[in-house]
Amino acid sequence: MTRRSQIAKLILSVLLLAVSSIGYAEQVSEVQNKAYIICKNRAEVRTVRVHIDTAGVCTTYYSKQGSEKGIGSGKNHESCVGFMNNVKTNLENSNWTCRDISSTKITSLE
Repeated sequence: MTRRSQIAKLILSVLLLAVSSIGYAEQVSEVQNKAYIICKNRAEVRTVRVHIDTAGVCTTYYSKQGSEKGIGSGKNHESCVGFMNNVKTNLENSNWTCRDISSTKITSLE
């Protein structure tokens, strides 16, 4: 093995070690959503989702133009689904096309 190939092998080993340690530093977790809807109108996309935290409190989030805001919360999960359905109905009445993506797995880096 030449000196050049030994150096290349060493550099590759260091890079692989660095990449694997980065993987441990960032935890990937699945985002737990009870319900998730995506709505489209031409090039615009909006989402409405119901998230349940570890204490069992639900929050309904609405995203518009890249910004997400909580629009309602409570301990009764059906009330959060009601908030979501109200937004969906309003969007569909304004010619938006909505579909349920609740079964889609969504992950986030923490």
